[in-house]
Parts: sequence; C-alpha cells; structure tokens
Amino acid sequence: MKLFLSPDEISNRPSILFLLADLINAARDSMSSKLEDSEEEGSAPLIPYKDELLGAMSAGLRDIGSRRSALTGIMGMVTTKSLFSDEELGFVVHVVNEALQEDDSDDVRSLRARLTSHLMS
Repeated sequence: MKLFLSPDEISNRPSILFLLADLINAARDSMSSKLEDSEEEGSAPLIPYKDELLGAMSAGLRDIGSRRSALTGIMGMVTTKSLFSDEELGFVVHVVNEALQEDDSDDVRSLRARLTSHLMS
C-alpha cells in the first residue's frame, strides 16, 4: 500500500494494483481451503486492510490503465466470505457503478454482471 500511495510510484500503480489483486485472490483462496479443512468459518485475513484496499481499488477504477486490475481486486474482495457487511457491499456496488458508468466495454460488462450475480446469490 505504501508503494501505491507514493507520489513517486504513480506510473507503477497499474502494476501495483495487479499484484494487490493477486494477493487478495490468494488470501481469499487460502481462506477457502482452510474452511474446507476445518469446516469452520473464521474471519477473513484481509479485514484489517479492507478499507485501504478498497480505497486503492476505487482509485484504480478511475484510470483506464489500471481498471481491469482494480475490478479483479474488487471482485476478489466481494467473493471473500465475511469480508464485507451488507451495507459495505452496497457501497462497493455504488463505487463500481459510479466509476464505470460511462465504460461500456465487454470486459467491464462481464465483470459487472459477475459482481451483480454474486451479490444476488
């Protein structure tokens, strides 16, 4: 997060978001395997960092070069059990819709549909 926030690293933000999205997905997947092994629901390892991560991903949505990584990161966060409350999920949907309102590319439509589908289930 320090790299993402550093003014000296602005040109590297798309790559940083790509790596953060991978980290989010790895944390989600490791939590899933632990749940399968123990059959208990624990707390998500990203909870202490969720506000910072969501802020970075939201900022990444506004830049066309980092939009795909930001969407992947947000999708990873949304699909992590016990990370967001219902109210927080509503906020995430609002942030994504607001940032992508004018972007009608196939990638964005597909990710938006997956996000909506996940939230409805």
